[in-house]
Amino acid sequence: MIIRAAGRGGFLRVNAAFRAQVGFSDTELAETPFLDWIDPCDHPFVRDLLESGQGCCHANHRTRDGGWLLLTVRVANQGDGAVVLGLSADATTPTDLDVADVTAGTVQGTLDTIARIVEEQNPGYKCSILLVANDRFVSGAGPSLPDDYNAAIDGYAIGPTVGSCGTAIYWNVPVIAEDIQADPLWAPFAELTKAAGVAACWSHPFTSTNGAVLGALALYAPEPRAPTDEDLSRLKAAARMTGLAVERGRAEEALRDKRKRELELEEQLRQAAKMEALGVLAGGVAHDFNNVLATVLANAELALEFSQPDGEVAEMLRDIMVASQRAGNFCKQMLAYAGRGTLGTSRIEIRALLSELSSLVQAALPKKAYLEYSLQDEPMFVEGDENQLLQVIMNLVTNAAEALGDDEGRIVVSSELVDHDAAAVGYFAPQADLSSEHNVRLTVSDTGCGMDTETIARIFDPFFTTKFTGRGLGLAAVKGIVLAHGGVIQIDSTPGQGTTFTILLPAASNAGLDEPTIELPQPVVSRQRVLVVDDEAQLRAIFCRRLIHAEFDVIAAADGQEAITIFREDPDSIDCVLLDLNMPKRSGEEVFHELRAVRTDVPIVVMSGFNQQEVLERFKGADLAGALQKPFPSKDLISTIRRATA
Repeated sequence: MIIRAAGRGGFLRVNAAFRAQVGFSDTELAETPFLDWIDPCDHPFVRDLLESGQGCCHANHRTRDGGWLLLTVRVANQGDGAVVLGLSADATTPTDLDVADVTAGTVQGTLDTIARIVEEQNPGYKCSILLVANDRFVSGAGPSLPDDYNAAIDGYAIGPTVGSCGTAIYWNVPVIAEDIQADPLWAPFAELTKAAGVAACWSHPFTSTNGAVLGALALYAPEPRAPTDEDLSRLKAAARMTGLAVERGRAEEALRDKRKRELELEEQLRQAAKMEALGVLAGGVAHDFNNVLATVLANAELALEFSQPDGEVAEMLRDIMVASQRAGNFCKQMLAYAGRGTLGTSRIEIRALLSELSSLVQAALPKKAYLEYSLQDEPMFVEGDENQLLQVIMNLVTNAAEALGDDEGRIVVSSELVDHDAAAVGYFAPQADLSSEHNVRLTVSDTGCGMDTETIARIFDPFFTTKFTGRGLGLAAVKGIVLAHGGVIQIDSTPGQGTTFTILLPAASNAGLDEPTIELPQPVVSRQRVLVVDDEAQLRAIFCRRLIHAEFDVIAAADGQEAITIFREDPDSIDCVLLDLNMPKRSGEEVFHELRAVRTDVPIVVMSGFNQQEVLERFKGADLAGALQKPFPSKDLISTIRRATA
């Protein structure tokens, strides 16, 4: 074998067998360009090879006795000129192969076992197995070599003149270095090998079944020496065994990874089905619970009107009304979770929003967790859906509580109004559409376990959790809601030191905001008749009582079929219909169309425990007089009926 620069001078590495066959010294070979040693008949082939920098050809190399030595010639470009590999043509040489891109698999255990077996078969020698990925060494096994030696080689780029293994991998040929300190291939590593106590290296590449070079196996001798034929035979057999083991190990790893991914997908499907089932359940519970709340709220409001405004009973009734409205908000959140909610838009004051947080999350906090607030005193407003934004903060606080676990710790919720110039906005969220330079900053910080970089990178992925299965879309949903509000969310976390989630939302102006006005009952010129249709007896009774108290004439129907019968008897006497959407026998939607078939101009107000926007979408284009989501205040009921009958 000869490896040399194509031109005069430069790199030259000749093994003893080549030197003996051609009869020239290393100095003589180096002082003459490679092409000058080649038979003129073969010049066109070699010249084309040198110009193209790739390929393989046969050519005759001149010998001292005037004869010719047939070589297999290969060329590589090394930046500062072409490098030539010449092998005796009667030696076994592989065909020119492209080195396949490979990824180092987790087969170190198998390779370590192979290396130890090779060392047992070759007492006194040290074995090294190096893999290749992206044209660089990947440490496979070197059980008897010093750790600093293995670390120095790991990640080093292979090349046509890089040690025995790097050269063997590059050219896909065995490389024998009889004396490392005198071999130019080893010049960059000479001192390293001295420290490792190795003086000779015999390296053999190993390949996959399709011929792609996977790496090289090397034997290191403690003293300079050449291998015997038996040594080379064992080296070749060990390399072949290693190639098979690496290929099989990687195939098994791929199958395991595939199966693991399949199991993950199956688990995600199960979780999705579970969430869907929970969503249906949540939607049903919220609807039925809203009917109960509507009864409580309406009775409390009506009772308040008959009580002394400054009395103790009136105060208790107001507490009942506040609790009913808060429970109604719970139901709205359940409907949103079930996919039955719609993103609404209103102007939200942040302090008022966060004031609801303590009572909502207190049950979810561990006993050793302390929830604190650091809120700006000045009012801060954003445009968005109050329930959705409250869900975001609740989710982040719950996540912080889980990070604390059973340990004592603090959770701090803070808010402030911040101003950013365009450059600062671009730095904070270069890929987000945060157009406002005036933003409300919300942060939720904890002193919990924190997260590493890998976890942070996946924390917003659907179904990803570091704690236990079943967390579903938690933080993925949080990010989606924040983005839907034109904001951005960022995370800062350090293992063992806690986590901080930061949300920026475009600030809304508070100009033009007035104190809410209480709508007073309007005088009624004549009593108007309202047909109240609801299958819940208590609700039906309180709606009728409330409308009668507001000077309406009321007819009640216990179900949809009864409502149709009553209406058909005297349709012109009915000024408005208050119609529940979910009823037995005939649904509210069916009753709506039956009544309109009898009289097309009758005003119909639909009420439901489901989302108001969903009701409006269902009756889009049907000229609905109004829609009410249970539970609703009595003033909303009265004002809606009055608008419908005006």
